[in-house]
Amino acid sequence: MKHRRSGDIGGVLLVVLAAIFWGTTGVAAKLSYGFGMSPEGILTLRLGLTAPIYAVYLLLGSVKKFSREAIAIGLLLLGPYHVAYYYSIAYVGVSTASLLLYTHPVAVALLSRRVLGESVSARTYVALLLSVAGAAFVSLGDLRFSAEGISLAVLSSLLFSLYVVFSKVAMTRGVRPGEVALGTSIWALPTVALFQIARGFNWVRAVCPEVVAIAAYLAFVVTALAYVLYMNGLRVVGAAKATIVSTAEPLTATLASLVLFAEPLTLLKAIGGFLIVAAVVLVAR
Repeated sequence: MKHRRSGDIGGVLLVVLAAIFWGTTGVAAKLSYGFGMSPEGILTLRLGLTAPIYAVYLLLGSVKKFSREAIAIGLLLLGPYHVAYYYSIAYVGVSTASLLLYTHPVAVALLSRRVLGESVSARTYVALLLSVAGAAFVSLGDLRFSAEGISLAVLSSLLFSLYVVFSKVAMTRGVRPGEVALGTSIWALPTVALFQIARGFNWVRAVCPEVVAIAAYLAFVVTALAYVLYMNGLRVVGAAKATIVSTAEPLTATLASLVLFAEPLTLLKAIGGFLIVAAVVLVAR
């Protein structure tokens, strides 16, 4: 029992670390926009630069062949999720898109019971309520509404929920966390790249040293490291708890924006941050 409890706490810490790294995505992306990159452009570079990391992973012998599960999850879930989320931002802005995206722990809790047979305790439901409310408060800002944007934001939330649940399914079938983390990101690239090519890709700006440095950070830290941490945590603590803990991401993003861009810290955001921290502590206990 003690070994299992320490494993659960270790898994929670891994997910928290992943969420902290994910929370810097907005800051890095915002910097890239200053050099003329579009959201889709920096995402394409980010996933493209993940390819050499995955190649090294393969050469080290960690994986003998491509995982069919990783290919399917990347092509059908993670890639479309990225596209839906970035396009929802274009229609309704970051605040509204984030607000709807961070309802995904509710869907994961429901799906994990049906698909994975995970039991969800009363304490987990309380943590779920705290985390979703906290993420909503933190994400509140310039809310906008349009049928297309709301639909895409809801779709992105559903796709990410399915991504989490079926990543867990893949690991229960023996697929390694590193393969799920890196393989799905690589196989998400074709979908993202097709949409980027359709919109036109600015290669001149893409090879700018500052943009390459930002994309490398997003690839090595935000994608490779963070997703490997998350998948290892997900393997231990379960899908519902992992998504609750991952709502630390918008809190990290808010704190980073406060420090680097002097964005105001409102009372609602402070309350939201407190609720998220309370949810994480509740899950860890």
